[in-house]
Amino acid sequence: MNVRKMRKVPLFIAAILLVIFARPNPPGMLIGIILISIGEGIRIWAAGHLQKNERLTVTGPYAYVKNPLYIGSILITAGFCILADNIYILAIATFMFCFHYIPYKKRVEGDRLKKIFGERFEDYDQKVPDYIPRLTPYSNEKASWRLKNFVENSEEGILFLNLMGILLILSRPYWGNIF
Repeated sequence: MNVRKMRKVPLFIAAILLVIFARPNPPGMLIGIILISIGEGIRIWAAGHLQKNERLTVTGPYAYVKNPLYIGSILITAGFCILADNIYILAIATFMFCFHYIPYKKRVEGDRLKKIFGERFEDYDQKVPDYIPRLTPYSNEKASWRLKNFVENSEEGILFLNLMGILLILSRPYWGNIF
């Protein structure tokens, strides 16, 4: 198994624990599903614009913020933890995301994009914030959302997993006291 796949193991373990120990309640269900929906909406919007390594994506949400997929993922994670009523996994996920994942991805992706797109990426990197969207678009460049990009970025799999996760957590009270 390669290193990239090994890094996903803790995510799967956390997801399984989240489902097993889920105790959904009505306010958490509402807030959680809203956050998951907003996060998935952002990811769908971003994935439909992203053409990895082909062009520097500065349209759609990328015109306002450098990491819309991460923002979507943060909202989805928070939503699932609230839906499952599990503050512990939320705390661990937030810590890991902020102190491991973000610095690692910023370094690796930044280096890769700098190599591919040079000065154009450096300008974008300086002018577009990582996580708090700017009020005006970085560029006047226009591009439509494309289903082809959405599929090439494997977002349909993420959407499916999110829907399955919601169903599993919502059905958790009907499983009885397994744990």
